[in-house]
Amino acid sequence: VVSTQSTGRRSSMVEILRPTAIGRLEELGVCQDSSGASIGECTDAQPQFEEVNTIQRTKRLLPYNHRVMLAASVYLEYIQGQRGLPPQPAYFKTDPYLMRQTYKLALGTFHYIQVIEDLLLDTYFYSSYVQFRQCQSLVAVMLYNLKLLGFKAPRAYQCEFGETVREVQEVHDALIRFKTKFHAAFARCRIKCNAYQEDLLMSPDVRVRYRSCVNTPRHVRVNTLRRNKDQVIMTLENRGYTKIAPMEPWVPFSFYCDPLIEQLLVFSPDSKDDLTSFALVHDGSLQLQDKSTVVAASILHNMISPSGSSSNDDVIVTDIGTGSAACYLAALQSKEGSVLAFGPQPDATEKLLAKSDTLNASNVHIVNEPFLQSSCKDKIFKGVRGILCNPPSSMSGVVDIVELVVEEGEKILPAVAKGPCDTAQLPRYVTTQYLTLKHALSFPKVSSVVFFTRSIHPQEDELVIRKVVDELSESSDDSPFRLVPVDSAVRESVLPSESFYQPLINMKNVPPEIASKCLRVMPTAELGGFFIATFQRMAVKSSTILERAMEKGTLGGDPGKASANAKKHKKSKKPAAKKAKGETAMDPTTASMIKVRGKSRKSAKRK
Repeated sequence: VVSTQSTGRRSSMVEILRPTAIGRLEELGVCQDSSGASIGECTDAQPQFEEVNTIQRTKRLLPYNHRVMLAASVYLEYIQGQRGLPPQPAYFKTDPYLMRQTYKLALGTFHYIQVIEDLLLDTYFYSSYVQFRQCQSLVAVMLYNLKLLGFKAPRAYQCEFGETVREVQEVHDALIRFKTKFHAAFARCRIKCNAYQEDLLMSPDVRVRYRSCVNTPRHVRVNTLRRNKDQVIMTLENRGYTKIAPMEPWVPFSFYCDPLIEQLLVFSPDSKDDLTSFALVHDGSLQLQDKSTVVAASILHNMISPSGSSSNDDVIVTDIGTGSAACYLAALQSKEGSVLAFGPQPDATEKLLAKSDTLNASNVHIVNEPFLQSSCKDKIFKGVRGILCNPPSSMSGVVDIVELVVEEGEKILPAVAKGPCDTAQLPRYVTTQYLTLKHALSFPKVSSVVFFTRSIHPQEDELVIRKVVDELSESSDDSPFRLVPVDSAVRESVLPSESFYQPLINMKNVPPEIASKCLRVMPTAELGGFFIATFQRMAVKSSTILERAMEKGTLGGDPGKASANAKKHKKSKKPAAKKAKGETAMDPTTASMIKVRGKSRKSAKRK
């Protein structure tokens, strides 16, 4: 129940909507109760971290207010490359729902920007309102919102902060005067493009992602460093959530335990906003985390410790990102084992330290330098046995972009907004991925390396692995790394039956011997896409160990003589000189016997 203290009334309980209906109403931005009043008319936002005993089953589907409009227009300029990264609005910290609505509005406007520009040209809007040419991004955002409302005038743009922005109100009034013209121009545009559905006006790759993210569930990891799984499940059931089996259909506000990862819970799509305000999330007992990062970290842990028990070895994470993968590895490791995380942004170190403290991950150590600038012979890496190689990628496998931006930060908005099939930045990513993987394989004490990306492009995945594998096969190292198949249990549990992205990706140049050993997951409505390849160091040959021991003198005798004998032995392996025609090559043993006999005969004659 959402209350409005300004009018002294309380709106009635909204019917529990199905996830598809919730997603549609969230797209429209408006929801009305039985009395016809808009729920968005509430003026006082509830505190974010207030602990409640039951689920807030009403969705705050309110019209975008003035502050949201301004913030979305600024982020639209950032996505288009017209300005740098803007500072976060103040309401992001107090209202996560409005934060998601801001990102959604900016991304939606960017995907329909060509249609919006055509509508403005077709109706001669800027000819009538020349003064709005200086704020075209704000006009585009508000026109996109008007399209979502069916080109109908909303009641008013509510401002929860007790003020109205004059600039936004002026643009709103001008667009309402042109709403009939916009509606007619949009109808002509759909007829011209033969778009019987509105999303057909978007590019094919963006449309596939848009349709896939409607019913995307939310993955949450139980942080065993704070609470055990049974305590968390009991708290969720007391709050009003329903535990179901993995194959059962969704019911409102339900969850199930992931069959592959023991600490992972999967929640229904309608519980995203409630989880954001849940106390277990803010005290570190639950961690909102994508399943792909959990799978990659679990594979690395099982390679280091096949028994599944906690390991005392150190682990490296090449790119800390939001710190979720590093904190999960810290939960899998024992307190004696450390997780070394590289490459945080200069302004993100304090946030990552605060996050590790909240999750009680005391064995996570942040290295304030890029991974490629580290030395593999440094003493601090002598205990490292595994590396999670997660270099930056195009993020083309992500389905729910809004949740990704919430996790990773606004800096990735330009990269993920252009669609999964945008290949303009691929050469830069490929170079970084190749160098990062080669550097990870150069650590002398490391036995296992997991290469992980959230991309679906073969250029970033299989082709990078093929280049590294070819170089490893030509290497003269006595104990080289080899590409090994991913665990079959993991492969069978995460591979989807079919994906809408399959026709968009060209896999003709991918070698079958590489593809059969790697794990490629294409995006679906249940799980985002990712790629994993595993490398294992092979055992050293016994002959090589004996030769090294003889050279060092550990087997007895003079090390100098042993090394000299080894050199003579190597020289004797040179190919024999070519014989003339008719001559046969002499056996080395026979030749030595002839020499010995000749010497004995000469000595006998002298005597």
